[in-house]
Amino acid sequence: MISSRIFEKWWLRAFVALVIFFIWQICYAINKVQGLEEEKTVLQATIEVLKRKSDMLRTEIHEKERTLTRLDGRIEEIDTQIRDHISLLPRVNRSTPFIYFVTPTHFRAAQKADLTRLSYTLSHVPNLHWIVVEDSDSLTSSVAEILKRSRLPYTHLNARTPSAQKMKYTDPNWTLPRGVEQRNAALLWIQNQLSGVGSGVVYFGDDDNTYDLKIFEEMRKVDNAGVWPVGIVGGMFVETPVLADNGSIISFNSIWKPDRPFPIDMAAFAVNVTLILSHPNALFSFDVPRGYQESTFLENLGIDRLNMEPLAEKCTKVYVWHTRTEKSKLSKGMVEKLTKKTGFNELESHALGVAY
Repeated sequence: MISSRIFEKWWLRAFVALVIFFIWQICYAINKVQGLEEEKTVLQATIEVLKRKSDMLRTEIHEKERTLTRLDGRIEEIDTQIRDHISLLPRVNRSTPFIYFVTPTHFRAAQKADLTRLSYTLSHVPNLHWIVVEDSDSLTSSVAEILKRSRLPYTHLNARTPSAQKMKYTDPNWTLPRGVEQRNAALLWIQNQLSGVGSGVVYFGDDDNTYDLKIFEEMRKVDNAGVWPVGIVGGMFVETPVLADNGSIISFNSIWKPDRPFPIDMAAFAVNVTLILSHPNALFSFDVPRGYQESTFLENLGIDRLNMEPLAEKCTKVYVWHTRTEKSKLSKGMVEKLTKKTGFNELESHALGVAY
């Protein structure tokens, strides 16, 4: 009996202890849940704060991007003002005729250098549209980048010279006519795209000649076909028309094939764009005798010595020089690379304007 009572008391105490333990566990779990709820509330509040900060940062970033866009536009506007309104040339208004400056170009060691230098000259000339025609199967990114950086209105074309008419690297410059296909491509573009234009001047400017900015002032004076002296060409310091007392052209001082109808260089003349538009068959040709590209083209436009306009202060000033970049003296290995347009290292590729 005594043992039974003792067992009952032990069992009761154990049961009470177990209940107390479970109550403690429940209280602990409740406190834990309450703590988690509080932590959740704090985290939610923190998230809301971070969201608001994120929205503020996005707004700030958007405002800064808009500011940068406005600044970029302002920089471009100031650059245009500097080039067009504080130019090295006298100011021109929007009605001033455009000069369509046609440049045939081909890949060589100095191509990128020549085009870069020319772009800096032309960037000072208001109302000029630069038409660059590559002797290639496709347009190259190097020439495109030079044109883009020039900030000039431009047209980028390509026209491949037939293999039979293409000079080898070692050939002298006079072996075959250069730029025939490229100038014709530019003329066709002018005929197609400028058919409604009533004024403007077309000039064929090589990428390695040197131009005084005054030559562009002279071009704008052209009514029909203008002509002027050219320095360092044809074996002479200056090739020039010879004028009579009344200012008309009586002859030219050329010593190389002086019997040509127009013994002048391509850099010596510019023509009104309306002549190009009214004479669609006036193109350059591989089939004319050496040295007759200029003469044949001008005659096909209906030009003769009587209706040419002597400019550059009646041909007493020289504003353009046929300088021609000297052919680069390269080792045999470098010439092979240049001919194949392959094998360049990264720095050489950047210097020449070819893909690496």
